Amino acid sequence: MSSLLSAFSPVRNLKQLFVRPESNFPVLDGFRALSMLLILVFHTFSIYCVYNPEVELIDMVEASGWSAWIWNADKGVDIFFVISGFLITGILLRQIDRDGRIRFGNFYWRRFMRLSPAYWFMIALYAWMGLSTMDLEARQQLHLDNLWANLLYVNNFIPYQEQAMNWTWSLAIEEQFYLVYPLVLFVLVKHTRRPLLGMWVLMGVSFLVRFMVIMLDEPIRTMSGSDLALDKQFHAYHFSVLYDNLYTRFGALLSGCIAAFYYFHNEQALRQFLNSTLGKVLEFASFGIIVFVMWLPVLSRSMDDQQAFTILYQTFSRNLFSGAVAYLALVCLEKSYLSRVLNLLFSNRLWYPLAQLSYSMYLLHIFPILILVQLGVSAMQKYPERYDYTHWEAMSLICVYATGITILGAVIVYLIIERPIMNLRK
Repeated sequence: MSSLLSAFSPVRNLKQLFVRPESNFPVLDGFRALSMLLILVFHTFSIYCVYNPEVELIDMVEASGWSAWIWNADKGVDIFFVISGFLITGILLRQIDRDGRIRFGNFYWRRFMRLSPAYWFMIALYAWMGLSTMDLEARQQLHLDNLWANLLYVNNFIPYQEQAMNWTWSLAIEEQFYLVYPLVLFVLVKHTRRPLLGMWVLMGVSFLVRFMVIMLDEPIRTMSGSDLALDKQFHAYHFSVLYDNLYTRFGALLSGCIAAFYYFHNEQALRQFLNSTLGKVLEFASFGIIVFVMWLPVLSRSMDDQQAFTILYQTFSRNLFSGAVAYLALVCLEKSYLSRVLNLLFSNRLWYPLAQLSYSMYLLHIFPILILVQLGVSAMQKYPERYDYTHWEAMSLICVYATGITILGAVIVYLIIERPIMNLRK
């Protein structure tokens, strides 16, 4: 009983929110917090454009060159995948090194208990809001009858337009990946001479699969980036075919897995490589890839005549971006100009609470965004003199308010559900 009371102690759990363990990889806290903030920005601005009848998404995309990173901020999910792959691989490799095996039952149970309690709470909240606060027509848009797929982590198998809580597809991808990956890793480590080669082969397969999916699907192969902003039906089709499937997105997870393998099983060789000339070149090349991918205006009509480039971009961009993020995380192990800057920015303890809250924030963030966007758009239409904001100002303000509310809500979920369950798992 005392251990149960201790697990749910709000004082203890609040303290754990701010005290970073020495075993943490500090830069990953910053990366995780940044990825959540990017997702908040992307969803706030996108949802505002969808719900505001006076705004066309394509016009906002093309309004300013500096804003390209906003429409590419969905790459925050890829950063999440990289971090997840790194951390889970570290756990599995330590278990193999210590016990000579992976305790599969224990691993799957701990994964289930890490994700499901807070997720199922949000599913219940989603269902309650739909059943108690909405009329029949609005309720149908929530697709409550498909919530069973969320409970089983197969919601990404359902077409995008029919998904309930359609921002949680990434959780399905993670759970599906980790259903298979521990066995693959165990076989590579224990039954092959060069496990890293096997992982690199799988990374090559991830590029090949994306390329084949694109080339074998005529609407995707012949698309232009602006189609995603101009045509809602095509956006939904693209989402279901290329965006939310394990077989088209496992490369980002694998990037983190490969980085962890080098860090935990080849650390000396890794450090030598990071300090070599080629290592330094890759350091700045990785930074350049991230900047290029984040600021490339792929949704703009100015890119419409670049079909070959669009195919190459869709094939390579996410995996290259993820690999660059993973490499820069490893770069922070060694002293260099860039690693000092990265550590200064992302290893600060101020990021740790946001990193701890990121999972609950991800589950929760759409609720305040939707509510605030609807309230904001309505207020601007009814009282234009009082709320005389430009669309950019309105989106920015809503994003700030939504972020604050999301953090507060995530603290509550963390203290009463997420952290207590984590304490009981130990």
